[in-house]
Amino acid sequence: MSKSSVAAQDLTEAFFSCLPKGKKQQYSEAQWGATLQQFYKEAGKIRARYRLGVLGRALTAYHFQKRLFEAGIDSDVVRKVVFSLLLNAFHPGA
Repeated sequence: MSKSSVAAQDLTEAFFSCLPKGKKQQYSEAQWGATLQQFYKEAGKIRARYRLGVLGRALTAYHFQKRLFEAGIDSDVVRKVVFSLLLNAFHPGA
């Protein structure tokens, strides 16, 4: 298994562990904001742990996106989460 695949698995686990607990509930903007901030911190740690370069970050984001789709997450939510991940935790200055 490639480094980017393993990092994507870690990202997926981090994302789901950061979600507010409860089945199929609607999350408020404040809950999503707090969830995403916590997720970005975890994603930054994952990026550092695997020493992901530019290509590694891109591949990891791609694998992470696929895993979210496979988990049944709405495509609009996946798009927003992956895009915000790239901007907040995986950009070159992070």
